[in-house]
Amino acid sequence: MDLDVIDARDPRAAATWRDLEARSPSSYFLSPAWVETWLASLPEDAMPHLAVTRDRSAACWLGRREVRRHGVLGSRAIFLNTTGFDRYDEVCIEHNKILGNGAALVAALPKDWDELFLPAVDDAAVPDLGALRGYRVHIDRESVAPFVDLDAVRASEAGYLSLLGSNTRNQVRRARRIIGDLEIELARDEASALDIYGELLRLHARTWSERGQHGAFADPWFERFHRRLITSRIATGEIQLMRVRAGAMTIGCLYNFVYRGRVLFYQSGLAHFDDAHVKPGYLCHAAAVEYNANAGHRVYDLLGGTTRYKQSLATGAQRLLWLRVQRPRLRFAVEEQLRSWKRALVPGPLALRPA
Repeated sequence: MDLDVIDARDPRAAATWRDLEARSPSSYFLSPAWVETWLASLPEDAMPHLAVTRDRSAACWLGRREVRRHGVLGSRAIFLNTTGFDRYDEVCIEHNKILGNGAALVAALPKDWDELFLPAVDDAAVPDLGALRGYRVHIDRESVAPFVDLDAVRASEAGYLSLLGSNTRNQVRRARRIIGDLEIELARDEASALDIYGELLRLHARTWSERGQHGAFADPWFERFHRRLITSRIATGEIQLMRVRAGAMTIGCLYNFVYRGRVLFYQSGLAHFDDAHVKPGYLCHAAAVEYNANAGHRVYDLLGGTTRYKQSLATGAQRLLWLRVQRPRLRFAVEEQLRSWKRALVPGPLALRPA
């Protein structure tokens, strides 16, 4: 199958992506809104290209750069719907995939690459590469993406908390008794969105500063990207900025995306309380789940991570994989042999990451 590779700045690229994404449902991280904001925010040297089959049945964005492992092993790498540069990939897309027939697109790629990195791909969306002779697929990392089934919440006469473990249920109820009645404030326009976003940034920065670390928004590029996304998309209903309050006191702020019935929790800023029984994260997410269930959405997606609160608040989970596809290369065969020897000598997993 023939393939076109289109410069991201070519108007045909965005138009082609919009058309195919409409026919191949994806997550918000692959939506035209996210992708077009991403492309508009990237510097020239990190700009990906659109790879699309001639029949327009499959497409993906491909970043490209040289990577080096072990200080000596070089590889011409391409990256699925990411740039390959850590700074710009800190936006951390999940539920990643090739739109359309992924195996056909990979088979049609020009042969000027050694490895294809596929980060945070849904287990069910992994392309079947069995027919590609000599290609090897490695799982570099895997995680889970916990979620709440909002249909199940609506179907439960006893409500959301009844679907959770007794310990979590008791913690949320105790926190609610201490705090009192909660109110939800949603951003309805750009001014209210930036107001809630601003408070979220302050709370987020304070939490991470107390831990001696920088928060997610410390990089100016990252913060500008999200400010651009919020201001351009708040009117569409895709951005859900939520402030949870008890009277005049903010408990926390949530930054979610809403797309095709799925609400994706992206970031938060939470207030600090001296009383450890007041759990602002539990309170905010429980309120958000109940709100979004009442709004008719299907899933409240907590996104990837094994943190305790995500697992405690979820009713299910999806598997995410970070994959690396290698074309037949002698150096990779040597690397694999060395890894097998090391495993035999030192039992345990060998972490392998691009340099």
